[in-house]
Amino acid sequence: MKFLIAAADTGTYGFTLLDDEGQVIATGRQYPDKAAALAVVADMMREIGSAEIEERAEPAEPAAPTGQGGTPPSRTVRGEPDLARIGRSGIPPV
Repeated sequence: MKFLIAAADTGTYGFTLLDDEGQVIATGRQYPDKAAALAVVADMMREIGSAEIEERAEPAEPAAPTGQGGTPPSRTVRGEPDLARIGRSGIPPV
């Protein structure tokens, strides 16, 4: 499984949970900042176990296609997020 973290044009952040074949399992709502979205993802990871977190490039950046599907560049982080670094948002677990 993989979490995809993406910034919206409005400056908010959301996430999508994908299975190993890239199918959407769940989509989270938009959060006011990246730390809040990552805190919810961290809570979900505690419940479902380890998953990758992939962060999409900011939408304002021109994304050069990187392969057959024209997938925008991304950065993949494996393992559990550093909860001390991202802080707590006060948002209850999903």
